[in-house]
Amino acid sequence: MTIFNTLEQEAFESPPMFNNADRLNFFFAPLMFNDSMESMRTSTNKVCFIVMAGYFKARRKFFTRQFHQADIEFVAMQIGVSPSEVLLNTYSKVTYLRHQRLILHYFGCSAFDAVAKVFATNEIALMVRVQFRPKLVLLEIIDLLMIKKFSLPSYALLAGLIVSAINHYQQELSQIIDRCLTGKQRNKLDSLLERATHENTVDESWRYRLTLLKKPFQSTQPSKIKINLTDLETLLAMYLDLKPVVDKLALRYECIRHYAQLVIKSRIPQVSRRAAKDRYLYLISFIVYQTFKLHDTLIDTLLFSVQSALNIADKEHKESYYQEREQREQKFFSLADRLGKSITGTIV
Repeated sequence: MTIFNTLEQEAFESPPMFNNADRLNFFFAPLMFNDSMESMRTSTNKVCFIVMAGYFKARRKFFTRQFHQADIEFVAMQIGVSPSEVLLNTYSKVTYLRHQRLILHYFGCSAFDAVAKVFATNEIALMVRVQFRPKLVLLEIIDLLMIKKFSLPSYALLAGLIVSAINHYQQELSQIIDRCLTGKQRNKLDSLLERATHENTVDESWRYRLTLLKKPFQSTQPSKIKINLTDLETLLAMYLDLKPVVDKLALRYECIRHYAQLVIKSRIPQVSRRAAKDRYLYLISFIVYQTFKLHDTLIDTLLFSVQSALNIADKEHKESYYQEREQREQKFFSLADRLGKSITGTIV
């Protein structure tokens, strides 16, 4: 499973790119490291130590002795060392690991050890049950490790933990489906992958039943509403029949949406070729998702229709009121004119 694309992976595994303002912010003055740097004999060790500390402060991660030349030159000038004295090929792995421990101690952080791995594994397992998009899970666990002051491991390690958690969760769901789904329910789900026969149009006679349920109509035309109602009856009947299995699965909305979108975006043969347990899980999620989506669509249609009727009635009422007002004014002026003439005649 590819979670980060190639560019994102390279950015995660590479040291940050600093400008001059960043270098002033992240590469500390030597005085802050006097105690640690007293034991460092070579210019290479001193410069690499400060650059590593700046990278760690920015990203909470070590980059396996990777350094940008501009950062090396900046730090060398800061501590009064010639950049030509910094020889990266003499910066040994033993020294690199010792500097890691010093930097972790200085920032009050812990290495990504067995304890951190158990913590990350447990948190990822919880995230996968709530948030099924792997990239969001990866971003969340990175943030959480930084909050807990663990150094970040490699992308491959974190991606492996996420893939393992997803596979384990899917196995749990597959076991529930295998245990709870009856033969009759399996047949109903498989029937969605069969071709539908309709007498109304020739084209629809070659379409699959599942395809006909994928896209509800957004129109307020009576014929389209009738089709939506028929589809809702079909989906609701299947949903109520599968409700005990759905309750056992206890899927969160994101998981339901993820599996349902896989069905919606896939062609029918692609769904049919999946393993039975996965296929039934996807189809159950599709039924749950589409049932509520179609229900919401019909509610929106009802609200839109009611609002349209209210707007039309309000418009007609205003037009009627304005017309009656003009008639009332004419009658009032006519009455006032007659009264004026009557009073004038009496006085004369």
